Amino acid sequence: MRTVIPASSTIAWWLARARRHHVYVSGVASRVTAAHQLPGVLARSEVYEVETGRSGLVAVVVVPQSRHYTVTLRCAPEGMDLVDQAVIDARVGHLASWLAALSREPQLVQAQVTVETTPDPGTRLAAEVTATSRPDAPSLALQVLDDVVRSYPAGSAAVDTRVSLTYTAPPGRSMSHEDVCREVAARLPHLHAGLTGATGAGIVPMSARSLAAVVRAAYDPDAALDLARDPQLTPDWTQPGPVATRESWDSYRHDSGVSRTWCMVEAPRGVVYSRLFARLTDPDPQLLRKRVTMVYRPYSPADAARLVEADKRDARFMAAKKPRPSARVLTDLAAADQAAQEEATGAGVVRFTVLVTATVADDTQLDEATGIIRARAGEARLTIRPMYGCQAAGFAAGLPAGVVLPTHATIPF
Repeated sequence: MRTVIPASSTIAWWLARARRHHVYVSGVASRVTAAHQLPGVLARSEVYEVETGRSGLVAVVVVPQSRHYTVTLRCAPEGMDLVDQAVIDARVGHLASWLAALSREPQLVQAQVTVETTPDPGTRLAAEVTATSRPDAPSLALQVLDDVVRSYPAGSAAVDTRVSLTYTAPPGRSMSHEDVCREVAARLPHLHAGLTGATGAGIVPMSARSLAAVVRAAYDPDAALDLARDPQLTPDWTQPGPVATRESWDSYRHDSGVSRTWCMVEAPRGVVYSRLFARLTDPDPQLLRKRVTMVYRPYSPADAARLVEADKRDARFMAAKKPRPSARVLTDLAAADQAAQEEATGAGVVRFTVLVTATVADDTQLDEATGIIRARAGEARLTIRPMYGCQAAGFAAGLPAGVVLPTHATIPF
């Protein structure tokens, strides 16, 4: 099966390549900046820290060219192992209620849930053991703990789950970035409470240093171990970018890693169960890093009502124009009727997509990574395709920085 690439995107890619926009160099060897700023759509981004009085300092990432403000919550979900199905069903219900509430959240542009898996350096376990061990403990107990600290990280992985909420400035009001950041931070308690029932664990707003550490490790996987061992090495937001990057048509080279990003082109058909995406988000030891991001863009209640009614009319028309409609047409009709009924009872309607980024050490491992990601997507009943010609933007969209891809598109649709 051949892949057809639109001519407009191909021309835009080659024009950008001719102007050398696909290459980025920072630091002392750069003519642009001596600092290691973020490349591409995040080059002008800034971070403001707001005191909430309840959760301490909360970092808000500002993208000035789009006037978007993003706050990120770090979650520690308990997973589904040894958890009763009734508890899992309750969490799914809480998440559905939380997504429905997003459509009524003023000025909310996008919400994204990111699950990032990396090899576990073992620093968390070692720090916990060091903090809780007593020097006068029995020697046998100390020896057992030391053996566990040295052996447990081998072959294990660290899982980082984040929820990012992106807002836009209120229309018709002249507000500074600081004022909008305070308003965004003031809305956190309500969303924080709604999300707690879905994750079953503590949720903590990320600070500026935490965001910089995540971005720094994403662009330079070799630096992740040093950052985990010594948090003092984490740069501020003016320095977390890569030393150099090079964007290709189907991959993205950045410092010590090479990444490829895919996007969803068709959602799973039929019933979606709670464990459907488990294999897609599970760690893969062959990859340096894997980042799976679900992006939600909610419709307003008025737009949602019009949309489901239009879908219901279209489905009925398709079923009525055929004397013997197919099973797929009848299924689409039943789904449209159910969606209209659920929306009428308070359910929300969101646009969503899935971005998957796999990072490896060099180009020779990209084919193996592609096979792994396609297999995992097949298990999740997802149809995905590489983000040809926009790998750098796709890579940045999975980071906790509030990149809304349609806003930054250079080709109008």
